[in-house]
Amino acid sequence: MRLSARTISAAAALVGVAVTLTVRGQVGARPQTSIAHYDANGLLAFPPDTDRWVGIGSGLGGNYADEPFDPANPGSISVVQMEPSAYEYFLKNGRYADGTMFLLTFYATQKKPDPALQGFVQGDIVGREIHVIDKKRFAREGSGFFLFSTGTDTPVAAMPLGSDCIECHTTHGAFDGTFVQFYPALRGRQHSLAQ
Repeated sequence: MRLSARTISAAAALVGVAVTLTVRGQVGARPQTSIAHYDANGLLAFPPDTDRWVGIGSGLGGNYADEPFDPANPGSISVVQMEPSAYEYFLKNGRYADGTMFLLTFYATQKKPDPALQGFVQGDIVGREIHVIDKKRFAREGSGFFLFSTGTDTPVAAMPLGSDCIECHTTHGAFDGTFVQFYPALRGRQHSLAQ
């Protein structure tokens, strides 16, 4: 079957349009992440699939307290997870997509009962916090922090502007308001914010 010059030109034009539309759709577009869901009042819903999120770091005894660390009673175990599509975006681009969510969960420390090994394991959840990086929604500070009560997924409001969380993250976070210095899965993969 012979194709006419007109048919070939039309096909080439369609391919060109498709390529142009694809590129235009990516340039300046919001990077795709699993979007945080807010209600009409701006309250954040707790994501339903956090058991599938990527573990990026953990700590022992990093409680917000002034008492010195006591190895016999170390406080809580904190586990930080990142929403999977945001994690993949960070690995590819070295920066956070707008809408990136981190989940910080605090667990009570529990001495391991069986087998009788030394150390501690995660007990019950005692606190949960979601950090959303979104420079459009949180134009002034670039991030929002949401504290969720234990045992409920009731939507919550962001902590007020100037909160201790944002001040601490802004002052001490090594990259874009996050403690990437404590996250082995991300550490060293970030790019300069000037890029």
